[in-house]
Amino acid sequence: MRRWTWGILLLALGVPVTAAWAVKKDEKLYVKARNTRVLKSAVPTADVVAVLQPGQQVTWKGADPKNAQWHQVTEPGGKAGYVFQTNLSTKPPDMELVSKDGKTRTIDPAAFVSSGAAVKALSPGAEKYGKEKGGDYAVAVNQLKKLEGLAKAVTPVEIDAHVKQAGLFPVVAPNTKLGPQPQAKKGGR
Repeated sequence: MRRWTWGILLLALGVPVTAAWAVKKDEKLYVKARNTRVLKSAVPTADVVAVLQPGQQVTWKGADPKNAQWHQVTEPGGKAGYVFQTNLSTKPPDMELVSKDGKTRTIDPAAFVSSGAAVKALSPGAEKYGKEKGGDYAVAVNQLKKLEGLAKAVTPVEIDAHVKQAGLFPVVAPNTKLGPQPQAKKGGR
């Protein structure tokens, strides 16, 4: 796999990008990534305390003194644990959708992410628009569809191997259980 493809894929997967926050201890933060794991300790292979969805609030207790990419939080059920920084936000996620009739409706973030719509790069409407518009729009739609296919084909084991090879901070353990995963093809992609 080419380096630029890995770069795009890692950005799409939310590999750490440091952000400065002005948050005080015991203030609320919002979960911004689906299936955010609250872990017992500040390591990606720690036991899971809870799994949270976008829009849920946690109480911030501070960054881990040994590794500032991990933040100690208390989840809504009162259990303490650690969450990776990129999964948290000072602002709630946008909870509105505009429907075909032009009316804005609020949505349930848990229902939205479980629908699969939150993980697609293009909605069916955006895909149709791009194809009808033609030219560079159609080219962009095709590129995004290929990127979606590539992202679906990459396994946690492959991500872990790349992270180790590139010397990046591990965010996915090779034994992460995400359901049936296809075996990696010999010789790379």
